[in-house]
Amino acid sequence: MPENVSMGRQLAHAHANRGKILFHTAIRFVLAGVVVLAGIRGNPPKGGPVNFLAGLLAACIALAALAWVFFPLIHCRDCLDFYETGITIGRRFWTLETLGNISFMDVRSNFSMFERTYMCTEARRFNVTYIKDAKKNYNRAYFNEI
Repeated sequence: MPENVSMGRQLAHAHANRGKILFHTAIRFVLAGVVVLAGIRGNPPKGGPVNFLAGLLAACIALAALAWVFFPLIHCRDCLDFYETGITIGRRFWTLETLGNISFMDVRSNFSMFERTYMCTEARRFNVTYIKDAKKNYNRAYFNEI
């Protein structure tokens, strides 16, 4: 780990909030189940699809729904490591000079039930929604406050 030596000592670590990830996945699963159940009760299936394209379209819609339901699970390995000279986001190291001014922003969309959290820097915006106490650990690491 020669690159850890150049980063300085680790000041704080923020890991994925598994409870939040599982809660969001469960809510999406229940919502998708209600939609499927309502669709089946309103339109009971009477055999297979009419033709190949109709079956392909139904399969694509089902795959897109599964991707939407289980999307939060890809964030299980998210983490933030705060070092003296920079921050490791995921597996990529960013120096504090490259990031510049760092602020946190909570965004609520009209199309989502949940709020998203971003770490805004001069380099780019990082989605830290599923990282537990990202802002608190940042403040604790660099400003010695909560």
